[in-house]
Amino acid sequence: MNAPRDPDLARRKFNDAGLVLPIAGTFLLMPPFIRVFVTDSFIFGIPVIIVYLFSVWFALILVAWWLAGPLREAMQSDPTDTSDTEPPAA
Repeated sequence: MNAPRDPDLARRKFNDAGLVLPIAGTFLLMPPFIRVFVTDSFIFGIPVIIVYLFSVWFALILVAWWLAGPLREAMQSDPTDTSDTEPPAA
């Protein structure tokens, strides 16, 4: 009984996430935000700043990989169900 109101909602969500990912990555890797993690602490003998940088980098790669499949499908599917090979009706 709960039919989706917008059939393209899932596609748009992945498109929006694909737009937000680089912005979030830029924010997380900006020097003012990174300075929060500049301490004399170590995690398993590795400085916290290095652990933070590589964790953010790895997380961005994983999220991009996770988004790649649905974004590729959204780019290849034609939401209007029209084909470029058919000539327009006169």
